[in-house]
Amino acid sequence: MDRRRFVAAAAVFGATTGLAACVSNTPQRIAKNDEPTTTLMPLEERKFWLSSFACNIEQWFRPMPFLERINAAKALGFSAVEIWNPNNPKIGKTPGAIAARAKQQGVRVTSYSPNPPNFADLTKTQEFWEWLDIAIASGKALNVSNFNVTGHKIIEGLSNEQMIENYTKMLKLAAPRLEDENMVATIEPYNPFSHKGHFIYGNEPALSICREVNSPSVKINWDFFHMQRTNGNLITNLENGFDQVAYIQLADSPNRNQPGTGEVAYEKVLIRLRELGYTGFIGAEFFPENKDAQRAASDIAKLAKRINLSPPLVKSL
Repeated sequence: MDRRRFVAAAAVFGATTGLAACVSNTPQRIAKNDEPTTTLMPLEERKFWLSSFACNIEQWFRPMPFLERINAAKALGFSAVEIWNPNNPKIGKTPGAIAARAKQQGVRVTSYSPNPPNFADLTKTQEFWEWLDIAIASGKALNVSNFNVTGHKIIEGLSNEQMIENYTKMLKLAAPRLEDENMVATIEPYNPFSHKGHFIYGNEPALSICREVNSPSVKINWDFFHMQRTNGNLITNLENGFDQVAYIQLADSPNRNQPGTGEVAYEKVLIRLRELGYTGFIGAEFFPENKDAQRAASDIAKLAKRINLSPPLVKSL
């Protein structure tokens, strides 16, 4: 299975004819934006321009009950959400309950992050296989074919080289099962500032691991926030690693709020992302500035409008 099998199909616009006529499939030059920054984009227009984004309901809408966050994302204009671990029944999080609520709201789930054991610890091999069974079953229930993997905490007594070797070995063992299931596990590198104690940060060693595993089912969740904090040089690094990209997330740096609140020129970054051929959803994995979800949704919708961001190519629900 190649990267595009889980993101490519017929384009879903879900917008009025007038708005659709304004959008081409190729990102255009950045348009001048004379609209006052304090103005919120109207809901119907916002729905269209949010179509490229999946709202991360783990970081948005806190402390609202979890399933109600799906309704809240829909009410803001999102057609997609992403989640972290889907298995926490104590707070109403089960794959079945999440899938049912998403279907009720007409919202798709684009990614999830089941809590893994430490892949670099070879004493946890049996735990790893049990976790993989649960992760795959969760994806089937959620109708999602890609999930994030971390499992790269530092293990005392092992060198960095040994941890990377062990981590790679486990993913090599998992790859045939993932391929048989038409699933993609996306390594999520962190950054050393807000996620201390890990051995996978930024684009390396994630790229080297994926290229050694050499499987269409082991790729990278390319989170621009972590990449900026670790490596910077976002566009060049994206170009050099794009062959291993399966999913995208973003947040501005350094405070992990919405684009436009920090240092990243996201207009240029997202234009280049679509030019390179990424046709999937972009995970809005950030904390809305000042906990203002409506403002954050309007801000990223305006960003999409300024660059005429083409909607993702996805299968219909």
